[in-house]
Amino acid sequence: MIEWHADWWLVMRMTRLLISVFFLIWLLPLRSEEALPSISLRVRVHLVQSSAHPRLQATLGEAEVRTIFEEVNAIWAQAGIRFELEAVGVLQAFDIGPKKWFERDRNWVKSAIPTNDFSLTAIDVCFVREMGPNGFFYGEPVVVCEKPEFTMVKGGADNPVARVAAHELGHVLFLKHRQDHTNLMASGRNGISLNKQEIKDARERALQILGQMPLP
Repeated sequence: MIEWHADWWLVMRMTRLLISVFFLIWLLPLRSEEALPSISLRVRVHLVQSSAHPRLQATLGEAEVRTIFEEVNAIWAQAGIRFELEAVGVLQAFDIGPKKWFERDRNWVKSAIPTNDFSLTAIDVCFVREMGPNGFFYGEPVVVCEKPEFTMVKGGADNPVARVAAHELGHVLFLKHRQDHTNLMASGRNGISLNKQEIKDARERALQILGQMPLP
């Protein structure tokens, strides 16, 4: 009986040790993410207006924009990056002609957006009602469609517009498309995950942007 009790005691000790090690390993990634120093980048949102082209006419209000950016920041929290709204305003589009059949939608949309009043201290993000791509960024501004088309994935964003904005801000941070369906940088999905290399690259670029922008 004494030997049986000794063996039972040893098994219990080993079991408790294994459970403790398991939880320690499980918690380490969470603690490392929480330990990331926060990087804040300023954003100025422009709600595009156009009486000539209803597709360009944004319908969002300031409260909706702020809700969108709450989810954008929830997505980017995994990288320790936060986008602070400097301002939300309207932006009157240029009076351009109809889109030609051979013209890319994103080029037509960008040609309608004035850039003279863009911020020197923030990333400019424009919202339009409808366009071919869900969003784009190839030099300022970031442009986001209010009515994106996407395929849902498990664990993806609840708000597709917020996911598009978060995705395009990923391009601002020099991240490229990555066709892992649950990844934030996958095209036409609502995935939100980032891998360790993407987090590292995004943080490095965010610090570069901070260094290049003048103080507000």
